[in-house]
Amino acid sequence: METLVYKAVSILPAPVAAALMLGGFIFYALGCIRLGYGAAVKPLVLDLIERAEQEIQGTKRGAERKAWVVKMLRAALSTSKYGRFISWAITDETIGAVIQFFFDRAKAALQKQ
Repeated sequence: METLVYKAVSILPAPVAAALMLGGFIFYALGCIRLGYGAAVKPLVLDLIERAEQEIQGTKRGAERKAWVVKMLRAALSTSKYGRFISWAITDETIGAVIQFFFDRAKAALQKQ
């Protein structure tokens, strides 16, 4: 019986099993970060977009508004408890993509009404 269990468990070599476990943990951590990031960032981004619309008046000033929101998100990331640890990995292009994603979603929701 012991040899049957040993053979069933030892199908994969130890380094391969360790690599698979590490890969699974990384995907799990990324999924948790993604879920938490969406839940934490969405209200902040939508609030900043609304504030930018109110504070920066005028037509053809979308790039200026987006730059302001990027600056505010970068400041919020730098001052957050865990954001300091990952702020080096989040580029301004990533922040710009997040802003554009939530802006498009908000715009689509407003057009439905």
